[in-house]
Amino acid sequence: MPGHDYYEVLQVPPDASDEVIQAAYRALAKQYHPDTGLPNASGEMMKLINEAYAMLSDGKRRRKYDARRLKNRPREARREEHRRAVDRSLDLAPGLTLPLVRVPAGAFLMGGCADGCDSLGRERSRSQLYVVTLPEYYIGVYPVTVAQYAAFAQATERLSTPWIRRSYSFDPTELDDPQVIARHDRTWQHPFGEDSTLAGKEEHPVMVVTWYDALAFCGWASRISGAVVRLPTAAEWQGAARGPDGRCYPWGNAPAAHPGLCNCQAHRGRREDTTPIGAFSPAGDSPYGCADMLGNVWEWTSTRSRNKEGAVRFGQPYRADDGREDLGSRDFRLLMGGSFLSGCKSLCCAAERDQGPFWARDTGFRVCVTP
Repeated sequence: MPGHDYYEVLQVPPDASDEVIQAAYRALAKQYHPDTGLPNASGEMMKLINEAYAMLSDGKRRRKYDARRLKNRPREARREEHRRAVDRSLDLAPGLTLPLVRVPAGAFLMGGCADGCDSLGRERSRSQLYVVTLPEYYIGVYPVTVAQYAAFAQATERLSTPWIRRSYSFDPTELDDPQVIARHDRTWQHPFGEDSTLAGKEEHPVMVVTWYDALAFCGWASRISGAVVRLPTAAEWQGAARGPDGRCYPWGNAPAAHPGLCNCQAHRGRREDTTPIGAFSPAGDSPYGCADMLGNVWEWTSTRSRNKEGAVRFGQPYRADDGREDLGSRDFRLLMGGSFLSGCKSLCCAAERDQGPFWARDTGFRVCVTP
């Protein structure tokens, strides 16, 4: 029956396990099946419950339903939710803007999460919270979208940088312009291989972009807008994600990340693609109104983590004046927030990984603007 949300019909959350869905179905059948003779019994309602259970109890059908459910969420409703939060926007092309929110100057708690969800942080001695003070800045409400990146690529004729993982034939750091060519099976235009397309994904975050691609986009956006557009530092990204109170997740200290609040992997075989920006808004948004801070795509920051050999490492606490914000270095950089391939249990506002600036896979970015 079109127009019904099957999760609401069965009264279960979008991340419900198969066991929970089965239990909910049985409970509703006892209440609504005509054979029960109860006052609420209804053949029409039972038909809807059966339809919802048939969809959600079949793994393959459920995955397709989840993707369709998020895609069909009214775009105007999502935009209206954020209209009040947008403090500034960049005009990139006719009819194409990039909304920003203001993060006021002040202190916030950076580092691991208070409830210990950041297991990777504990391994790297990042779990302790500490105070960082930042000046005012603006940051993208969303990660940069396919449509926004396509406008940049068309205007600058930037090459479609392939996904670099390992290359033994040459050293890309020897190139003056790091628009390297090593593998052509995945690019931002074909993120899942040569046969994949971006049709219908204009409002999805762009992915398979390198750190240098992200820098080039920021340079182009600066030229056409007159603003100082750049990548956020790791501290600015965390500050925008968690607000001043050191919360573990953008929406608070609970509940933990799950597929109803961000695009992550709760069960093997579930959602295996990006989702439209704002698909989890406003429930999954940060205190400042930033959407998609967890899951969807890993987001590049300007911050160095270490050099290629590992001889130079930048630890905690964060300091902007210790060399980690040197843009001239071709060392590893921090990515924040996880992606659609990340396990939900691994995600929190402190979730990070480092990666060489020439490598790209489930990687995107959002921009930052200096006032």
